[in-house]
Amino acid sequence: MKHKSFFSNCPFLRSLKSKLLCTYFLLVVLPLGFFTLYTYLRVRNVIQEQTFTAMQNAFDNTVNSMQQSLDKLDTTIDILALDSLVYAMASNDPDDFTYIRRLEDSNQLTLTFEHLCSLSDIKRIRLYVNNNYLYATGQNNIIQLREVSDAGWYDALFEQNERMWFAPADFHDQPLQEQPYFSSMQVIYNPRNVNEPLAVLRADADASQMISMVENTSVTKNGILLLLKDKEILYHSAGNTPSDTLCAIVEELPSPDENGWVPIQAAGKHYYAQCSPLSKSGWYMAGILPFNDIFHLSHELRFEMLLAVVLISIIAYLLAIAISRSTLNRITLLTQTMQTVQEGNVDVRPVPSGNDEIAQLMGNFNLMMDRIDRLMDEKVMYGQQIKNLELKALQAQINPHFLYNSLDLINCTAISHSVPQISRMVKALGQFYRLSLSGGNEQIPLAGEMKHARLYVDIQNMRFEDSIQAHWSLDEDAGRCLIIKIILQPLIENAILHGIFEKDSKRGNLWVSARRNADVITITIEDDGVGMNEEELYAAFFSAERKSLSETSGGYGVRNICDRLLIAYGEPYGLSCESTPGRGTTVTISIPAIEPE
Repeated sequence: MKHKSFFSNCPFLRSLKSKLLCTYFLLVVLPLGFFTLYTYLRVRNVIQEQTFTAMQNAFDNTVNSMQQSLDKLDTTIDILALDSLVYAMASNDPDDFTYIRRLEDSNQLTLTFEHLCSLSDIKRIRLYVNNNYLYATGQNNIIQLREVSDAGWYDALFEQNERMWFAPADFHDQPLQEQPYFSSMQVIYNPRNVNEPLAVLRADADASQMISMVENTSVTKNGILLLLKDKEILYHSAGNTPSDTLCAIVEELPSPDENGWVPIQAAGKHYYAQCSPLSKSGWYMAGILPFNDIFHLSHELRFEMLLAVVLISIIAYLLAIAISRSTLNRITLLTQTMQTVQEGNVDVRPVPSGNDEIAQLMGNFNLMMDRIDRLMDEKVMYGQQIKNLELKALQAQINPHFLYNSLDLINCTAISHSVPQISRMVKALGQFYRLSLSGGNEQIPLAGEMKHARLYVDIQNMRFEDSIQAHWSLDEDAGRCLIIKIILQPLIENAILHGIFEKDSKRGNLWVSARRNADVITITIEDDGVGMNEEELYAAFFSAERKSLSETSGGYGVRNICDRLLIAYGEPYGLSCESTPGRGTTVTISIPAIEPE
């Protein structure tokens, strides 16, 4: 069963154009689409990993920076808590020191505060004292404790009785100039009575500086950083995010002990969140990444890659059409030309263009049609010449009938007048022409053709006093095979007239043999006449093989025999000749062995 491909069976792919488009889709669009999809998935994963990595680094840097800022406050409080001058100024009785001494101590402490601020890069240091020293009045860094006793942070500090940290939100009840600070505070107790508070040490960091540090570390556009104390938001970088959304996010935050980014859902949106504690303060930082921010870049990349694929596909398609148009046009032209030839117009020819296989196909088609034209012309010419030969054959049949009847009358007359030589001659001529007629058959047994040739030689010997010594050899297998008639006689006639009788003695030998070798019969006619040179041999034999049907004097010349053998048997059968001047000529006939039915 003949195998048919998908392209042959599909009803939508019957035209070459549709097949080219399908091939374009399979070989260009599909691989490009799969490659783009694979690239997009890989790039999306890389972008996601890089986004998480960058946000993790930024979050860690922010946490470390915040922790360092708070540690500076703690370190400053630790240093001052061990300073004896602080204790002295907080606990000494005003009556024990002169005003000059108190002023000197105040200036010394102020210098200490300024020095620590410059070293620790903090905004200010304050000491809230619980006495009535004059140096505690109107100072920017040494303040009476009673002036802040109504502040919210005051009550919270003394309730905890330990160091505490405060954010700007804890100073909402203070004047505006007192609010923008992150502060670390510690109560100073009397060393002789640990339950007696003497003063409060306070170290402040500029909130705007710390906030700018936090805001500048966000990786994504809508990323959020939160500073939390328990579930209370001390600071956030959410901008215009509603407070309800922030509260919902805070409720879903993972534990600070968990590592990595954890997916959460709040207010109908998806986020990734991570928390990190700030040591000693009890605060913790939270980083919030909106889901859309993480995949925003990958979505843009997907759109750009899809657009690039579409543009590349369109450009490639247009180029494919432009390149294939010449091919399709030429194939269409060749198809139309073949259709025109099929309809009967064999003179039309396509004009080849280009140097590719299609141009070669068009050129070969033109050569083929030219060859067909020549063959058709030759066929017409062969037909005309065959008609002429058939006419001559009919005429040849009529003439022998007349001659045969006349010779029969002469033979009867010679017998009645007792002239045996005439009777013998007439009888031989009668048999010769009877064999020539052969009942109207074009093919006769080779034995009959040999008998016809022997009668001709006998007649010549009667004319020329037995000057020809003929030697005949015929295989029985070859004798019953068929051959077209009147092939041997013209060749033997040439051998006698142009070979033997050209000798000075006018006498010579003739050898005629026929052998069968499998499916081929070889007939040899050899004489010891004058022979021929190359020019004469070529003119008599070889030039005749290279021409079409030709007429010669008498109708049965050598060229006539070559033409008849070519028409009857075709290649590679036919006639060949070898000749040596002064030694004779050998003619060889090769025909197929055709058994009679």
